[in-house]
Amino acid sequence: MSATRLFDFAPRMPQADDQLDLIRSFADLHPYRSAMVEELVLDEDFYRRPLRPEDLSFIRFDEPVTPDTVTLLPSLASHRLLLSINELDIARLPRDGAPDAFAGFDHFYGEDSRLLGARIRPFLEDFVFDHLAAGEAPVAPADQADLLRDVLNREAGFLGTLFAHLKRADYVEEGMRFTLIQQWCLAESRRHAMARAQAGGWFAPLGDGAPRLVLDAVDDRAIARLARRCGADLKPHSYWQFYLSTSMARANLLHALARRPDRALALWGAGFAAEAEWIAFGCLLAQAGEALGIEGAAPAGHNRHPAAALEDLGRRFGRALEMAEARWGEEGLARIGQGLAAAARLRDAAERDLGEQLEWLSAIPAYREIAGKIDARIQAECPDIDRETFVEPREMCSTTHVHDDYRLVSIETGDMVFWGNLGMELKLAPGEMVLVPMGRLHGSSILSEECVYHQPIIPEEWIHPLVADLKLGARA
Repeated sequence: MSATRLFDFAPRMPQADDQLDLIRSFADLHPYRSAMVEELVLDEDFYRRPLRPEDLSFIRFDEPVTPDTVTLLPSLASHRLLLSINELDIARLPRDGAPDAFAGFDHFYGEDSRLLGARIRPFLEDFVFDHLAAGEAPVAPADQADLLRDVLNREAGFLGTLFAHLKRADYVEEGMRFTLIQQWCLAESRRHAMARAQAGGWFAPLGDGAPRLVLDAVDDRAIARLARRCGADLKPHSYWQFYLSTSMARANLLHALARRPDRALALWGAGFAAEAEWIAFGCLLAQAGEALGIEGAAPAGHNRHPAAALEDLGRRFGRALEMAEARWGEEGLARIGQGLAAAARLRDAAERDLGEQLEWLSAIPAYREIAGKIDARIQAECPDIDRETFVEPREMCSTTHVHDDYRLVSIETGDMVFWGNLGMELKLAPGEMVLVPMGRLHGSSILSEECVYHQPIIPEEWIHPLVADLKLGARA
């Protein structure tokens, strides 16, 4: 017996045109307008979610996201939409004394947002998560414990490799700032999804053996100190513009499973995988806190390997499998395996996304030099290469976004400030340029009265020989 696919975009394809109109209507609502210069950090404004609605004029939503496109613009836009919709059920009251506090509150939670969001959510979930189920092979019950252990070990191994790369690149504080934004700042949303499921009875048979997103390796005060040290200590979603699509996807997957009782057992699998990822993140926090001299970040006896936590996790997961088999047989085990496998596939995508973003950010001077080499090649071999040209006035702001190709940002006249991380301010003057790889999150604003800049679109085969030595682990 096999469970129904968790996500399937094929039946939704005929709805694409109608759904696109609804998606654009949702994005046109007040909370989702493009960002102003002063909104790079939102100062704990939970109701403000810049979506860059202009991008929806050329996203068709007629072919689902795939493993190869999970970091590209349709995925980023969709996960921003989904996270906003999913959090319409989180009651965040206005801060005391904030000017016009209830205006933002009412705009965000208003009936238009709720009704339109409910209509487009199922379509968007199948659009972004179809690849987690497409061509899936059932996970044999005997293999599920090994897969969960593999999720934890691979996450811990990746984060360890990432941290070593950040140390070599002298980018620890900046890299941890970006990583905290992806993990810690989205933790509240993930916990809310799990709490909703808990309250709805999804985990009732498991009792206190249910998956949980807590950190035993590092206490909350140590994490707060680390966040302050790295400059990422405001509440969600102050750093909204710096969320990667796959980081939001981890939260949105839990929300998608926690909304439907028929996916309850899949949430068992995905929830235990989320806990495994969280254990690995706790070890990274301890390692980073120790390296940065944060008191209490590495408790006595902590060995940076989550052996005890893994043992407890494995024991509880084993009990869940035994219970499912006794109650529901192969069908129950298959449903748990679906959620576990989906979370494991998403973990792989998130690893690649975060790794490539930090590879790029930690080597921006090298990417500026590479941009010069590419520009020289363009002048010599193909001066008529495809490019986009922009003429923008002072304080014109580009909400963070990604491109579906490799581009140079090359300034002809005027001055720009460019960023890909919180706190980054790369100032570009006439004649200066930087290479922006495909799928890398970035934004900019104009410092001069006017700025003319070009974005030549670079063939992918030009790129790889130039960046091979900058890859994560290349100089291990």
